[in-house]
Amino acid sequence: METIQTNVLIIGGGATGLWLLDRLRRDGRSALLVESNSLGTGQTIAAQGILHSGLKYSLQGLLTASARQAREMPNLWRKCLDGESQPNLAHTEIRSQSFYLWGTNSASSKLGMLGARLGLQVTPKAVSPHNAPDLLRACPGAIFRVGEQVISCGSFLANLAEANQQHILHVAQDGGTRLTSGGDGSGVSAVVTSADGRQVNVVADWVVLSAGQGNAALRQSVGLDPKKQQTRPLHMVMVRGGLPEFYGHCVDGATTRVSITSASTEQGEVVWQVGGQLAEEGVSLSRDQLIAKARYELSATLPGIDLEGAEWSTYRVDRAEGVTVTGGRPESFRVEREGNLLTAWPTKLVLVPQLVDHLSDLIAKRVSSVTTNPEPFADWPRPSVAKAPWDRETEWTTLTHSTSAAA
Repeated sequence: METIQTNVLIIGGGATGLWLLDRLRRDGRSALLVESNSLGTGQTIAAQGILHSGLKYSLQGLLTASARQAREMPNLWRKCLDGESQPNLAHTEIRSQSFYLWGTNSASSKLGMLGARLGLQVTPKAVSPHNAPDLLRACPGAIFRVGEQVISCGSFLANLAEANQQHILHVAQDGGTRLTSGGDGSGVSAVVTSADGRQVNVVADWVVLSAGQGNAALRQSVGLDPKKQQTRPLHMVMVRGGLPEFYGHCVDGATTRVSITSASTEQGEVVWQVGGQLAEEGVSLSRDQLIAKARYELSATLPGIDLEGAEWSTYRVDRAEGVTVTGGRPESFRVEREGNLLTAWPTKLVLVPQLVDHLSDLIAKRVSSVTTNPEPFADWPRPSVAKAPWDRETEWTTLTHSTSAAA
């Protein structure tokens, strides 16, 4: 078996792994990224793509640690998306330059809106009802427009992968990356295997785990504690059929009651992703129960909506994060360092640049002068970008009046 050397081996081709690969190569480091599925499989492709500055973390009227971490990020992303900063994300599709923020007429909702205004880096602009989208014109609460972007996660993944294609390898799904820990203190290395059985031993100055939920099993394979990771599940809703393009959060108290983003299916039809508190509460519900609840929630929070003939589906996704004592969301990204192994969890998509900066600083402290020889991988397959949940889904449900009334 051939052995190659590289500065960094990255395992996992989601947002963190691809951004880190791009950063390392721009810094003059040699690096390889391996992925056993499609790029972004799991958390990244399932995300709504909202580049917010801490909205969800400031609804109690306080600028929390999470909000402070996130509040500067939209401007950094904006410069990358404009092609003015690195990585150059000018080929990433921006679904919307802003989103709406609105509340119900309850006292708790008004407090939530106040908290959101306190925490956001970009000041929300009040929107009068006659200037609001048709969906919101009958809304009894305040309406704001927030100048923060929403991106296509699939397009973002493709943009980063395109510039680094020759350094990204598709490995076998079963045993494609086998980590070994040298008992002589030589650190962690890996044997990577292609789908057709070719193998290469990769010796790296650093091995970075950026495989989301898969980090736990990779850690366990070299005798490290998998319980450094926790997962928080979501049960998301998808709706299609005659819907307008729309982006927004309905705030109720200290929560976002629903968070709505739009995308286009492969057939060009508008589909909504619906998250927020609905997706968190939906974890304990069956598919049919959540769909019925979602119809009720959308009708209650969007007075102008017409859901007749709409088709519904759901998908589940686990958010992998560094463990906390309470099991709640970490305040920021998390990195665990054990020898030459770095395990990384971004916590939120918007925090990926901060996480990569931190990883890059750690890596810079110990790197050799090796340059990866690309020859062993010249004809290896390259992973494609994962399909969006709505383009993978085959089961869609149309609700009747009787089933929706049951909610």
